[in-house]
Amino acid sequence: MSKIYEALQRAQEEREGVPPLEAERTRRRSWLRSRRPRSTNGHRSHAPTSLRIDFDLAPDVEEAYQRLGTNLLTPAKDPVVLRDLMVVASLHGEGTTTTAALYASTLAKRKKLDVLLIEANFRTPALEQVFPIRRNGGFAELIAGTQDVDTVMQATPQPNLFVITSGHYETSPSHILEAPRMSEVLAQLHERFQFIVFDSAPVNVYTDAQILGARVDATVFVIEADRTRIEEVQRAKRQLERGGAKMLGVLLNRRKSYLPSFLEGMI
Repeated sequence: MSKIYEALQRAQEEREGVPPLEAERTRRRSWLRSRRPRSTNGHRSHAPTSLRIDFDLAPDVEEAYQRLGTNLLTPAKDPVVLRDLMVVASLHGEGTTTTAALYASTLAKRKKLDVLLIEANFRTPALEQVFPIRRNGGFAELIAGTQDVDTVMQATPQPNLFVITSGHYETSPSHILEAPRMSEVLAQLHERFQFIVFDSAPVNVYTDAQILGARVDATVFVIEADRTRIEEVQRAKRQLERGGAKMLGVLLNRRKSYLPSFLEGMI
């Protein structure tokens, strides 16, 4: 953490009335937690304990997602119509599921598009924490051919937004995404939905995103502000490009300003 960053962070804490000693303790605890792997029965655990998303976005956040939707639906120089998108990060916990859910919801609001959100993160699925849905089969069963679209598709409280969970699988998730039936399933889904958003597993941890990235029209990469390391981003970019993913752009998640509003407006 740079000295400039620390000074700006302290200024923010002073404006919020946080006592200096308590602020320093909080920073130290946060620093230690970020470097201490969580463990369950001897294995590292990456799954979040809870995930709650407020779909009632602030105007500036709503505008940011709308702008991303505009760039996707009306690309400047590419005449090809984009029909599906993968959202991915380098590591666990950087906001991929939140970004995918909010982005899918924003797209569904535009022109009342029917949008499908697919949980392609078989490793740490979390959509049941976001929507009141059931895990009664999902994407794995759909690709395996044991269930059809109408069975695994679930409506959400968000208008025009539907969800397919990861489902239950007995083989490697990479084998599921590489299955010959994958192309047929995507063709069926494109007949039902105007747009598909995939919530993917982190690319620097698993090969799933490399496989899926080559099958979808575009990829948005999520970076968590003040956390994601530059070398991890560079590594993830190389992995995705090596797999054949078409990078649409980068989304900076959980950005917090440490500048006074009047000074930020001058930049």
